[in-house]
Amino acid sequence: MSFENLSGIGFGLGAACCQSVSYLFSRRFVGRAQATPALLLVASHLLMGAASGIVLLLLWPRHMPPMTDYVVPLVGAGLFYLVAQFGLFSVLRSVEASRLAPLLGCKVLVLAILAVLFTRQSLHPLQWTAVGLSVVAAWSINEAGGRIPARTLALLSLTILGYCLSDLSIGVLMKRLNGVAPSPAMVGTSLTYLLCGVATLPFAFRRDLRRAAVWELAAPYAAAWFVAMCLLYACFGLIGVVFGNIVQSTRGVMSVGIGWLTARVGHTHLESHVARNVFWRRVAGALLMMAAVACYMYGR
Repeated sequence: MSFENLSGIGFGLGAACCQSVSYLFSRRFVGRAQATPALLLVASHLLMGAASGIVLLLLWPRHMPPMTDYVVPLVGAGLFYLVAQFGLFSVLRSVEASRLAPLLGCKVLVLAILAVLFTRQSLHPLQWTAVGLSVVAAWSINEAGGRIPARTLALLSLTILGYCLSDLSIGVLMKRLNGVAPSPAMVGTSLTYLLCGVATLPFAFRRDLRRAAVWELAAPYAAAWFVAMCLLYACFGLIGVVFGNIVQSTRGVMSVGIGWLTARVGHTHLESHVARNVFWRRVAGALLMMAAVACYMYGR
């Protein structure tokens, strides 16, 4: 395996871990701040927008391509992401993080189809097997712990589509920024989240944002998510969007483990205790995600 593939997989695993942690922080925000997902969307993106501005001031490359080369994928990455993120926060109000993270593995199938249709990317049969394993694993985990209501599934579908379109835009953006020093991933992530921060500025004067608790609870989520995105952009830049998403789907394993530990230490307001058979079924489904990574890698 090449160093580039190893590095891309490493970045993807790091992104998966940080995302799993961020889901817990988002559920904690909605529970403790007694606020809507929209408030977390605004507060966290104002924080990430400010952080992105600082990063760009420190790391702005001496040689950037013309804005016309990357503005369309940049806007696509930010716009579709914001739609997906609102859906994600809405789903988290009724679905535990340990179930949601593996369910997002379903987006691998949607992403693979979109990539074949719109980017003319061809997939090896082993790679399609990997996509299928990801979907089977996701639905296995869905059925472990009770069915998800139809309204929540509709929101989840919107979330998955938004993330897929955003990921495809990120893939194009990283190609357009390829070679930008010192870090195309940091620059691409910061440009995207600066744009998202600007998009949320009209909501910055909401009365409920005046509470200190809102910022204190939003900050850990924003930090975990921003680090996850820097790693994810680097992952997509090295190994591509579809393979990167399959690697990222291992967050199912991480979320199951983190959810079990969270409930074990008494934070049942974030993760409830589950029966042993449900836990092991979730583990089995999450491990299928890892098998998918192996299949996709051998099919490259």
